[in-house]
Amino acid sequence: MRLIFLFIITASVMFGYEAPYKIEKFHPVLKASKLQAPSSRFDPRWGTRYGQFRGIAHKYFYLEKKELMSFAMCGKKHRSELRQRDDFKVEDTKPHTLYAEVKLYPKTTQREFTFLQIHADPTLNIPNNTSINKPLLRVVWKKRYRNRYNHLWAVICTNTDVNNSTYTKIDLGRLEDRYHSFKIVVQNSRMKIYVDGDLKVDFDVSYWNGMWNYYKAGVYLQSNGCAKATFKELRFE
Repeated sequence: MRLIFLFIITASVMFGYEAPYKIEKFHPVLKASKLQAPSSRFDPRWGTRYGQFRGIAHKYFYLEKKELMSFAMCGKKHRSELRQRDDFKVEDTKPHTLYAEVKLYPKTTQREFTFLQIHADPTLNIPNNTSINKPLLRVVWKKRYRNRYNHLWAVICTNTDVNNSTYTKIDLGRLEDRYHSFKIVVQNSRMKIYVDGDLKVDFDVSYWNGMWNYYKAGVYLQSNGCAKATFKELRFE
């Protein structure tokens, strides 16, 4: 184990990557998450198990400018994302919140990528012996949609039918060359999304009652090309 740890540290220095865990403000979210890269299946070369981020840095996940936690990825259906450990239900009376300050770099992305999610947990959701393995919410960048270019969208799944999913897409505004703040709050079967302090979404998600879920944050590509997201702040509460 000690040799593995030393190898990780040496590799990080060799290739010029610093670990986000070096910055104290990221300790809470990293202790409460695991890293999935380049797929959801654990890959020991790039993935990180829950809370084990000390010294972890590589081309998909690294500290930038001594203060930014960066996620980078190329290729359709590939991702570099933190997955929250603790699951929750949308009907909980306690609020479940994601807060992020993030700057997005679509780079060569051809169409779309996701940077924030609320995802159902397929290991816990088995109504009628059918596992629910889909996101309730994806917050995405789209190159073009409904004749709007370079906009951010909330993509909300509006049913729990695994064979016939339906979606509502809500425009969150144009992507600017700056940090945007996001606050997602789920409580009492309602989901609210604030962007730069403004309430953009207030949605009844009672149809999702009973489902276990978790937050995700990073980069998940829905098209070819490369993208990056740098987080000044990221918290799951």
